[in-house]
Amino acid sequence: MAAAQERSANERAILNLLRQEGPTPASEVARRMDLSVQSASVITRKLEAEGLVQRGAPVRGGIGKPSRPISLDPNGAFSIGLRIGRRRSDLILIDFEGRVLGQRTATYAYPTPSLCLDLARSGLEAFGKILTPEQKERIAGIGIGMPFDLWNWLDLLDAPQAEMQAWRDFPAQEAFSEALGLPAFVGNDGSLACHGEHLFGAARDLPDFGYIYVGAFLGGGIVLDGRLYLGTRGNAGALASLPVPGADGAMTQMVELASIHSLERRLDARNPGEGASLLKPDAWVAFDDLKASWIEETARQLAAASMTLVAVLDLPVVVIDGSFPSEVRETLVSRVNALVSDWDARGIHRPQIVAGTLGTKACALGAGYRPIVGRHLVE
Repeated sequence: MAAAQERSANERAILNLLRQEGPTPASEVARRMDLSVQSASVITRKLEAEGLVQRGAPVRGGIGKPSRPISLDPNGAFSIGLRIGRRRSDLILIDFEGRVLGQRTATYAYPTPSLCLDLARSGLEAFGKILTPEQKERIAGIGIGMPFDLWNWLDLLDAPQAEMQAWRDFPAQEAFSEALGLPAFVGNDGSLACHGEHLFGAARDLPDFGYIYVGAFLGGGIVLDGRLYLGTRGNAGALASLPVPGADGAMTQMVELASIHSLERRLDARNPGEGASLLKPDAWVAFDDLKASWIEETARQLAAASMTLVAVLDLPVVVIDGSFPSEVRETLVSRVNALVSDWDARGIHRPQIVAGTLGTKACALGAGYRPIVGRHLVE
């Protein structure tokens, strides 16, 4: 952790610039950083000596010495990302550029701390066989994305109360750090999925946007001025808990009406015990009527949530993604766009509704990159 404290602001800013822009000539680095060429050269050569950046082949473009673009060295840093879901957890190993080098998955009836710790331990051991000893020393840590207060979602998890109470007193950050011998970062799964989409997905070039993820639960996140906004308790964008009127007019939470769990309940009512198996991430078939009604109801909730995000935060874009097939995503986003276009928007500017691109990978990527950000980049 000392390396994270000693990294200077200029070093972090230059690494951040290279992550965002890719290979960049030294002169351009100096100009963008408002540094002298000499100062920028000193910093970049230090980063090169540490194995964090590399120089490309000389580029001849005119008079004078050929320039050698500087870029992140993919082997400069590695990290592990863990997404804890309702029925499945995904563990990935990524490099400095966010490329996935290894992946392991665990499925279960419901998540428990011991299952998730076992996945992390076995995954680290397997990933260790992919990396050289020097590369293993460059693992920045593990990032974990999970729904907060899991013990409060018993009705959505179909889990025994005693099992889920284990999460209440589970010190996730300390437990994962001790189990792996690595720094650990724990965050809300919706916020970290938003972070992943901002770093590597459709929102890469968006400085301000809201994010909605429709999974077993409903999640969300917010990016302001190019940075993930977590709020005072790390739970900004918790759209699942928004109070909304249900079919009977009584107030309920949005997660009850706009989540894949709500569709699974309908499928189970029609075909007992088959709901989860029918909701494959690559194809939803054999229940077109329920799919159509679910998309319509979910689109109405997401359109309302999008307008709320704009009314409160004046966000120009809302990105929508989820654990569903691409054709469902396209239909859902199209319907949300249509609803937002038709609704009364006096006093606000209608947001642009954009489809996400990462799906279930978003959270693991966003979680995995948090330790790299903490050690080397601008928070």
